[in-house]
Amino acid sequence: MAVSVEKSSSDLLLENRTGYFDELFDVDYDEEGKIIDFLTGNTLLTKPEEIVRQQYLKKLHFEYGYPKNRMATEVAIYYGRKSEDYTGKNVRADIVVYEDVKSCKDRLQHKISLIVECKAPSKKDGMDQLASYIFNTSANGAVWCNNIDDPEYFRRFSSPENKLVSWVGIPHSGESWDSLGFISKSKLIRPKDIKGILRRCHNKIHAKGNDSDESDLTMDIVRIILAKARDEEKIGNKALFYCTPEEYLTETGSKNAADRVKKLFKEVANDNKGVFSEHEKIAISDKLICDVIIELQHYRLLSDLYSSDDWDIMGNAYEQYTASYLKRQQGQFFTNRLVTDFMVRFLDPDYDDIILDPAGGSGGFLTSSMRYVRRKILKRLKEGHQNKIASQRQLDNHRTKLFMVEINKRLVKIAKTAMILNGDGHAGITHGNSLSNYDDLDKSLQAYSGKSMPTIILTNPPFAGIGQGRITDEKILNNYSCGMKWTSRDGKLEASEIYEDGVPPEMLFFERCLDWIAPGGKIGIVMPKSFLDTKTYLPARSILLNDYKLLSVIICNKNTFQPHTGVRTCILFIEKPEKKTKYAKPYPIYMALSRKIGQDSEGVPIFKFDSNNKQTELLDEDLSDILNDWTKFKANELTESEYRFSVSSDDISSTDLNINPQFYLPSINNTIKEIESIDQHEGWSVTTLSQVSSTGIKIFKAPRMKTENLIVEDFINEWCETYNTPSSVLQEKGDASKILDISKANKKQIAAIRDLRVQHGDILITRSGTIGRVSYATKRIAGKILSDDMIRVRITEENLRFYVYAYLQSNFAYQQMLKNEYGTIQQHLEARHIQNIIIPVPDDWSTVMEIVTETQNAIISKERMELSNRNSKKSTLAMISSLIKESLNDSTKNNE
Repeated sequence: MAVSVEKSSSDLLLENRTGYFDELFDVDYDEEGKIIDFLTGNTLLTKPEEIVRQQYLKKLHFEYGYPKNRMATEVAIYYGRKSEDYTGKNVRADIVVYEDVKSCKDRLQHKISLIVECKAPSKKDGMDQLASYIFNTSANGAVWCNNIDDPEYFRRFSSPENKLVSWVGIPHSGESWDSLGFISKSKLIRPKDIKGILRRCHNKIHAKGNDSDESDLTMDIVRIILAKARDEEKIGNKALFYCTPEEYLTETGSKNAADRVKKLFKEVANDNKGVFSEHEKIAISDKLICDVIIELQHYRLLSDLYSSDDWDIMGNAYEQYTASYLKRQQGQFFTNRLVTDFMVRFLDPDYDDIILDPAGGSGGFLTSSMRYVRRKILKRLKEGHQNKIASQRQLDNHRTKLFMVEINKRLVKIAKTAMILNGDGHAGITHGNSLSNYDDLDKSLQAYSGKSMPTIILTNPPFAGIGQGRITDEKILNNYSCGMKWTSRDGKLEASEIYEDGVPPEMLFFERCLDWIAPGGKIGIVMPKSFLDTKTYLPARSILLNDYKLLSVIICNKNTFQPHTGVRTCILFIEKPEKKTKYAKPYPIYMALSRKIGQDSEGVPIFKFDSNNKQTELLDEDLSDILNDWTKFKANELTESEYRFSVSSDDISSTDLNINPQFYLPSINNTIKEIESIDQHEGWSVTTLSQVSSTGIKIFKAPRMKTENLIVEDFINEWCETYNTPSSVLQEKGDASKILDISKANKKQIAAIRDLRVQHGDILITRSGTIGRVSYATKRIAGKILSDDMIRVRITEENLRFYVYAYLQSNFAYQQMLKNEYGTIQQHLEARHIQNIIIPVPDDWSTVMEIVTETQNAIISKERMELSNRNSKKSTLAMISSLIKESLNDSTKNNE
């Protein structure tokens, strides 16, 4: 029976693990790291074998239904009247399951049903000991377990002789050993550890020498799951998805069981010919099919429409399983479930919405939508706002309004299975290319979710890498405004010819979503962060801001899609006008930056701590806070904060259409306003850095230079020089990344080297990765070749240079750099961003001479230190070399 747990909406949003039941199989520890025994509550020493035993105790209780009061651990097994074997060693069984509570209490050896022997994962021996336990008790079988995911089962036979036979499983509480394999669908039970079951299925196949890759194994398990679901939905109580122990033990029997499952999958394939080819089949051997059947046959994968928690647990476990084993292909990766749930809740769909994902992948947005709407309907039923008949009709209606297009057939199969395991709704999942003509899409999709029909679009389209994955097909590009080059004429953007180098697919998907959505409909779409402010995506932003309403922009945390990809992303929420009229301006746009996503860059969960500094089971994320503030924003009740605020549509520049929330951060803009206010102060003015002097200031990014033909391993001639990175400038050690032979340079490289050379007194600013780190070019690096990863600020007037250097190191300047950083994977700055930094300038320079003098003294001290370091390094090297030389000479003399 499923356990019902009340959860808040934020808890449900945070639920990115398998679910409530996944926690039931974790070992419990106290504050000192000792194990808390599942049966008694006593503390135990933490040992590998004890961890295995605690896991299996929970499995026996939660999965097989054995009550705690029928189980015991460390039970003495008597040989006659002694609990010692022939060597005199005390004999104790790890876990004993008794026939009833009284037998357990009295430790009656003739009333034992089952014995489990648990060992550390590394230990393989001990089967003779397990056999002796069985034959000296009434137990009918046993489990050998040194790995919770791969136990071995044995059944005892007493006639014609005592023997233990490898078996297909153990009975659940209330079942007999003889009933194993004879399945009645009415007796199927809901699994508590579906994640573990799927993992065991995969491991069994993989462990038996199957040479297929992980993706192929996963697809075969998907096909078997579809066959199991087919069997459950067929009329009649007798299951076809089963394998008896007798069948498993013979080649003919295994073939019969496998053939039943293959026939079930064939029925699924015939009903979904657009997804499965007529030749598609379960490829693994009959024996391996039977291994999977045995793991799944006792369980019910499908649930009734009103078991919302059950569906969520099943669907999420399946999604995690496929995400773990399917290889990422063509820039595809699985959308973080926190993000899909967040986006669905943000747009708040209901049963009458037509929901579409035009780049569906594994179906994450559809399954999230189904979970959300189902809970919404059942909540209304529970609160008495509607009756059961209305709820049933709404659920049925909702399942027919979920649609998806995916170009990868494998992912279509994955998504269909996910929808079946989440409560159906798989009929609208189709194979196709959403960027092609609407007429080329699946006919049923055209009929029920064609152009201007979907009321909600939720999607995470594939992104193009740098120079990779761009769309170059003219037939496709001709259908899109964003497929053309855009030029600015009289302040207006106009399309000209097709991009020869192609267009990022996400930009075409973005335009397709705008075109596809119904009037009054809403879109939630994941895009690269560079979409918000770079020239590449300017055409798409122009279409968006001219003809649609931008509801919200959310910058995702950098770890949101890790470890699959390091691409920085954002989420846009958009509304299409009811009629072909532009939205009245100005209107407010909700903006937010996510600072926490509940995981690190490796995908390892990060949990919140309570007031006592104890780790809780809640993921440490802020999407739920962003969602709550969105609700307040809509009600005009938002209290703006550092990372959640609103911006007027009138504040968006008509030149670059920058919609990056970082550009509008209140703290940064307040800083700029504070600096601008100095302009009102007598004796001061505020100007941009590029305008701070008329006597000579140059702010530039040196050219990028290819160095492959110049790189050498050592200083082979007088033309060899170091090619320095930002770290070599910023660190005292000053290591260079490469050695270049300048004599090999061509004319273009010689010109680039000239610009790349650092001049004494240059102010250097990192422009890639960790941006905004400021350094002064001392004598140590003057004249050296420095990569283009640092912007140069070259000022001839000494006092002004020292003042600017001091200012650029301040938070006032750094905030302005942060305002302008951009990038998809790494963050970048351009020279123009530094040129436009505003800086207060005194009319009388004597006002700031103390700052100038202190800065100058600091640089002089730094140069003295660097000189001392060089001399110290040189002296140390000379001393060591001399000592080595003397030692070698002494050794030679002694040998003579």
